[in-house]
Amino acid sequence: MDNPADNRNPEREQFIKQFDAGQYLKQLRGDRSLAAVCKQIGVTPAHLSEIERGRMPSDHLISTLARVYEVDEDGLFRRWGKIPILTKDEILARKSLQRLLSEMSHNSQLTEAEKDELYDNMYELYRSFIQKKNQEENFK
Repeated sequence: MDNPADNRNPEREQFIKQFDAGQYLKQLRGDRSLAAVCKQIGVTPAHLSEIERGRMPSDHLISTLARVYEVDEDGLFRRWGKIPILTKDEILARKSLQRLLSEMSHNSQLTEAEKDELYDNMYELYRSFIQKKNQEENFK
């Protein structure tokens, strides 16, 4: 039996993401005119219209749109299939994180499920660390 993942078309999937994200922006704009929103974000109505029809915006514009529409910036980046700016900055600033991600992505002994499990464990470790730190600060 064929694995559907083997028949994936990454370009098509990205196009669909971009189209869906553009439709989402159009929804967020609601009754506001293109001109009114464009004035807030500093682009032409033609440019915003293209983005609403699926053109990929710049990272800076995604951040601006999130602020103007008052939505989660990371979520908006994910809708476009992009990595949020703060996440990119953190990866670039942390050599140990780069090394970890690189080694895990190149390790052929790990399945995707095992990688996900490791990432979930790291996230839980982080949450536990923060919770402990907050408790310690509350006792001061």
